[in-house]
Amino acid sequence: MDELNAMLSDPKIPESALRPYLMLDPIESQGFRPQVVPNPATVVYDDTEAAVALASLNGVSRWRRQMRYRQKIKKWSGLRVVEEGDSWFQYPFLIEDVIDHLFERWAICSCSGAGDLLSDMARQDEVIAAVVAEKPDVVLLSGGGNDLLGDGRLARYLKLHAAGMSAADHVTDAFNDLLASIIRIYRDLIGKTLSAGARRVVCHSYDYAIPNGGPWLGRPMIKLGITDPSLQREIIRILIDRFHVALTAMVSGFGGLVVVADCRGTVADDEWFDELHPTSFGFGKVARIIRAKAEAIDVESLEGSDLEAVEASRPLPVADSNAVEALLVADEATLIAEIGRRSEILQYAPDAVKSYSLELPVGSGEESFAAFFSEVGKKVFDRWHRELYKLLCGDGGEANAERDKLRSALKLEQAALIGAISTALIAIAVPVFIAPLIAAVIVKNGINPAWEVTCKVWGEKMDGLAATNTPSASPAH
Repeated sequence: MDELNAMLSDPKIPESALRPYLMLDPIESQGFRPQVVPNPATVVYDDTEAAVALASLNGVSRWRRQMRYRQKIKKWSGLRVVEEGDSWFQYPFLIEDVIDHLFERWAICSCSGAGDLLSDMARQDEVIAAVVAEKPDVVLLSGGGNDLLGDGRLARYLKLHAAGMSAADHVTDAFNDLLASIIRIYRDLIGKTLSAGARRVVCHSYDYAIPNGGPWLGRPMIKLGITDPSLQREIIRILIDRFHVALTAMVSGFGGLVVVADCRGTVADDEWFDELHPTSFGFGKVARIIRAKAEAIDVESLEGSDLEAVEASRPLPVADSNAVEALLVADEATLIAEIGRRSEILQYAPDAVKSYSLELPVGSGEESFAAFFSEVGKKVFDRWHRELYKLLCGDGGEANAERDKLRSALKLEQAALIGAISTALIAIAVPVFIAPLIAAVIVKNGINPAWEVTCKVWGEKMDGLAATNTPSASPAH
């Protein structure tokens, strides 16, 4: 822990060098409020140190930016910027967010805090004080996303699904009321910023996020009966479009001093880190749009610049997104029994080995058959879980490419992670017919984004099974 503290205290050490020692807190992180904690697989610390780190790492990220700015501004003659915003502007350590991509080009005084609501920004007045003190050429603002979608708010503003409803039919008047309230706060914040001496203000719309079974978009919709992936995406598109239209209409009242960077349609489907945040590469594309607005130039002239050719951190293929959602809400006993049933089917219908059907049967059948299938399913699951453990936690050999893919996929949302694990299982000879079900059970049991932690947990569990179970031959499926 002392070594990590020393690295954190040195703003010259890039955040990319710190990432192996940090991870998302799977319990405390919420929507636009990611919480970063030390990775127990790579950092040794006592209870007191853990409590301090939990309370301070997001703040350390801000402090590091402020120290870098103070050093830079001493001899700076270029564009001076003050920024305030949410986790699109400050995603601590784990992703290169918008400001990370712009930091080298400009001198940026950072006031952002992951999880900030617009009301927080207006109440705290940090950006106003920074504008007065730093006299920037440009102020960047990022807000509204957490107010609309953070902390599971989406479910409050959508209706229960019924046959024949269009995407727009699902949006309640409560959403429009909330949006109007957000825009009023935004207007007041911009007005105060201009009164403090800001010469130009750039705010932005968000891009069309993709529901993928996560807690912020996918699951709230599923609970309302909105399970069709295309319908889910269309609803999000409507919400994002309404925010953009309202934001654009509001800034038009400031006589050209305030502009909106339209980020809609910028991030590709495979460039989302989770349901609310692009990958580092995706954020780079958003940063380019914002930079063009700030410098009043055409974005086309920036095409391809400031972007590293990095692999997008997104899921491996998933066959049927709608059916994957059903696997997530099924109980583990049902999935284990279905693994057993399908394993027995393969004995008598070998052609089923190529089927990627994810549909679960209606009803469990006779109790005696259900018990038999459960016993078989447990043995099959344990066997392939152990093989997956060897793949994820092994070292060297011919499986390195699949191992690297699987390790990089552990941070994905549940639905996408089922697809990634299914692909890895298929690569080690698990029949396509049962791989997604095994993956669903594994995901429902919990996955830590840090593969070292997952390996430790799995290893302890398998050692426990080996100590309590009598060895027996596994079914040859």
